[in-house]
Amino acid sequence: MPFFSIVIPTYNRARLLEETLASVFAQEETDYEVLVVDDGSTDDTLENLARLGERVTTLTQVNAGPGVARNLGIQSARGEYVVFLDSDDLWFPWTLSTYRKVLTDHGMPSVVMGTSTDFHRVEQLRSVTREDPRVMLFPDYLASAGDRTPRTACVLAVRTEALRRVGGFTPLRIVAEDYDLLYRLGTEPGFAWVRAPVMVGYRKHEGSESTHLEPSHRGMAYQLMQERLGRYPGGEARRHERLEMLLYSARHVSHWLVEHRRSDLAVDLYWRGLPFHLAVPRWRYMVGFLPKVAMVGLRQRVMRR
Repeated sequence: MPFFSIVIPTYNRARLLEETLASVFAQEETDYEVLVVDDGSTDDTLENLARLGERVTTLTQVNAGPGVARNLGIQSARGEYVVFLDSDDLWFPWTLSTYRKVLTDHGMPSVVMGTSTDFHRVEQLRSVTREDPRVMLFPDYLASAGDRTPRTACVLAVRTEALRRVGGFTPLRIVAEDYDLLYRLGTEPGFAWVRAPVMVGYRKHEGSESTHLEPSHRGMAYQLMQERLGRYPGGEARRHERLEMLLYSARHVSHWLVEHRRSDLAVDLYWRGLPFHLAVPRWRYMVGFLPKVAMVGLRQRVMRR
């Protein structure tokens, strides 16, 4: 049985997937299996994967989105831990060995989250250097609520049995399905947050932000609904920690939507989150956000004249 199962969902990214797999095959740590889940690609992805033989296990499905694809990988995983990698991102040679060192040095926590760096061109990653691991340890994920450092949910290693216990990813096509998963893993024992070294190169695509506006709104609205319905663990005793993280994200997304001229979506999130903000409370946001939306809208109308 391998220690790691690497799950890579992909859809019509044959060329980028080649680069991603090359970064996997260059790992110092070799005790792993690679599960590529093809989400109904219509390019030459499957032909390319077939040429790799036993180096990769290929799973296929009718196009259903990355959440469903990752869940198929989780179901087939033989490793003790599942590590997720997107089919356009890149690992550094030390990524898996760092995961393993953190796990073995710190009592095999259920969840390990790494750090990423953005890139448009591969050459930009050449300046990234290896560092000794610098790790923040918490009893579980919810216990990290007070830390405001930006989170990198695309860099996760999770105990396989924990993933199966919480049901894996939501099948919905939303942005931030990985954050929803983290909340559902919130009370699984042991959370290690690797601040250094950088573990993954996160590929930024031109124009990608504009295409994520509505899915980001749906993702945040979904998380707020899950909290309202009591779907996240920890009960009333851990409610404050959940709200600290959820509302921090909601405020960030609502401001981001305003900046990208989707005040309608931003205001919808404001009202969805208002009962929770009253419980925390966050008066500056509650009092100041709607006037900000009005001012930004006025400025945009003036600039269009």
